[in-house]
Amino acid sequence: MIFELTECEDVIGYKFKNVKLFRQCFIHSSYTNEHPLDNDNERLEFFGDKIIDFVVTEYLYNTFPDEDEGRLTERRKSLVSKEPLGEVVFELGLNKYMILGKGVTISKDPSEKCYSSLYESVVAGIYLDGGLEPAKKFIYKTLLTKKRVKQAGLVKSSYVSDGDLKDYKSTLQEYIQKLKLGAPSYKTVKKEGPDNAPEFTESVSINGKVIALGVGKSKKLAQQQSAKIALDLIKKDGLNKKTTTKPVKKVVVKKSTGGNKTKKATNQNKVNK
Repeated sequence: MIFELTECEDVIGYKFKNVKLFRQCFIHSSYTNEHPLDNDNERLEFFGDKIIDFVVTEYLYNTFPDEDEGRLTERRKSLVSKEPLGEVVFELGLNKYMILGKGVTISKDPSEKCYSSLYESVVAGIYLDGGLEPAKKFIYKTLLTKKRVKQAGLVKSSYVSDGDLKDYKSTLQEYIQKLKLGAPSYKTVKKEGPDNAPEFTESVSINGKVIALGVGKSKKLAQQQSAKIALDLIKKDGLNKKTTTKPVKKVVVKKSTGGNKTKKATNQNKVNK
């Protein structure tokens, strides 16, 4: 299999001295099943995961000096989970360099583990080839960007602007637990659009009752949007468990084709207990 070395190095922004190591970062286990002399990227993935944890933890420790370890842990989880790492892989276009077994196809959903594993492998490869500083530089340039940090809810203020997103899922869960209303659950309603620009619709339910729908370019963003809508609705209308039927607004949020403004469509649906 031909590996476009120079092109891939340009995307990453780092020139490897060890070409064999660089290539190994992209080798999926399905390929080594057919080519046993090659090593896959699973050991690199394991190492890279710990390097990313360290770099992100250091960043959070220095950036938020007044926060306790619990809040810092939540912030770190929002950055180093499968989905944000997979999204970076797609943004850089690294997924097209993956070396797979013959006939193997993988879903282009960024939440697939193979994509976060690829990012972790590349980080480990850079570290082994050039040390911590170039690995840290890559992580800061691709993962700890100002935009991504804001999207992950890593803002010092408790308020966010229209273009920002905070952790509404955690806020919703804490709010309904205090009111003893049950626990929220999320479900993918549908996925639309091309593979390189999908749009997910996610529902949020409490005790089996669908409260709201959210739409986003990833499952994570759609769930955050549905949680935000549900939180607003529950604070406004409540969720009366003693009532056999209760009208609940189901809100779908979609981006308009003409710009960045958000359209809200509401309808009344009766939800049985």
